[in-house]
Amino acid sequence: MTIDNIDASADYPVSFGYKMAWIAIGIEDPNAVRNVIPISDAEPANWNSGINASYEGCLFISPPIDGWTFVVSLELPDDEDLSGKLGMLLSTLSSRFGEVQYFATHRVVDFHAWALFNNGKELRAFSYLGDHGGVIANRGNKTQGELELGYEYFDAENPDAESDEYWDREDLHYPDEEHVMEVAGKWSINPQSFSRSEYSQGVGFVGYYDNT
Repeated sequence: MTIDNIDASADYPVSFGYKMAWIAIGIEDPNAVRNVIPISDAEPANWNSGINASYEGCLFISPPIDGWTFVVSLELPDDEDLSGKLGMLLSTLSSRFGEVQYFATHRVVDFHAWALFNNGKELRAFSYLGDHGGVIANRGNKTQGELELGYEYFDAENPDAESDEYWDREDLHYPDEEHVMEVAGKWSINPQSFSRSEYSQGVGFVGYYDNT
């Protein structure tokens, strides 16, 4: 299947992240990632056309950038608790490449998530879905980056949540898309922070995520 409007001429990184899901893999080899992640009809694509395609249902494997390769797509498994097919995918990638990070955020349904795997094992998983009343997953210890950010979140499952005073607390927050970007910045790279002057031009791959 041919994907329309794909440009394979190298270009500079393009910012992304809002209303999107992505995986950051600690390797500078998009071809190696292509051989592991389930992608069909893969073809070379630069940043601009690859990111645009990712918002239209495709999967983009980015060129290498500062020690990382990104997998960007709305079609990644959407397990709200970051387990199931998504957990299996992250574990597989991590077993092959070492450190793997997952991020997702979508303000319409108020979904915000991040997860960290290393050597096939889940180290940290956090997800929040406002439509379902709050925190869905909160596994593993907070990472150093999360501790530095200092956010503590409202949680409807907390025993104190039965009181009105709990929801008036000023030391608690609701997760949002900016928090996801900040965690990404602590763990690897905030994809909203790309600057043409900092990184080289490159070409990755675009195709379709194979859910079979």
